[in-house]
Amino acid sequence: MRKTLILLVVAVLTALGAAPAQAATGTYLRLAHLSPDTPAVDVTVTNFAKPDWSVKLNGVAYGAVSAYQRVDPGTYTVAMRPAGADPSTPPVISATLQAGDGRAYTVAGLGKFASLALKVLDDDITLPPSGQARMRVVNAAPSAGDLDIDRAGVAVIEKASFGQATNYSLVPSGSTVLQVVPKNTSPTDLPVSLDPGGVYTVLVLEKNGGLTAEVKADAKGAEVIPAGGVETGGGGTSPVTIAALVLVVLTGAVGVLFVSSLRRRRA
Repeated sequence: MRKTLILLVVAVLTALGAAPAQAATGTYLRLAHLSPDTPAVDVTVTNFAKPDWSVKLNGVAYGAVSAYQRVDPGTYTVAMRPAGADPSTPPVISATLQAGDGRAYTVAGLGKFASLALKVLDDDITLPPSGQARMRVVNAAPSAGDLDIDRAGVAVIEKASFGQATNYSLVPSGSTVLQVVPKNTSPTDLPVSLDPGGVYTVLVLEKNGGLTAEVKADAKGAEVIPAGGVETGGGGTSPVTIAALVLVVLTGAVGVLFVSSLRRRRA
């Protein structure tokens, strides 16, 4: 009977197509305004395959990073216009994104306004080695110049240039204090807690004449952290549904075992 129970649970999971817990699923997109002298903008995302589908964020200001939104794989256009502008007016800047399944992207306005560019950043959500995290830096502070990120006096990321995103670097997980060490201004301490298997982006910003740094969690366990809702795509059976069905199977199987035991005792 126990063997039957095990086989039954395996059959249910197989039939539902249950994915491994650490497999990346879906396609995710988020938007960021990281140009310090560019006024607030309206950002519109459109899908080449679905002309009637669009997502619009109004009044996005410097330093803002949207939540991840789940989208279908495919080709997208991301356009920035001055906040409040007529949607039919030509965008200040635009970019094309080829979004692949199981991938995550940040489309960010980077650099100063005179040379503003929309850049597609590939958010690497692959699982780091055990006990480690993955981290990169986006330098959006013009007065800082090139900067390093130090941990316990050792550089973990070097020469992060203004208007650019570095590659991801492996760092030990745990609570620590990172130090943002710019070339042209004073260092800034950044207390962080990096979970094992986590993927993070450190944003270095310039606000009110000073340097600030923020940590954004891109993913944990090879799954992005979509604080926003699902805009499109999706489908399938959710982990909650799978868990509920397995519980039903287990409950029914335990009941069968109990009844069988009673019958054997009566006999």
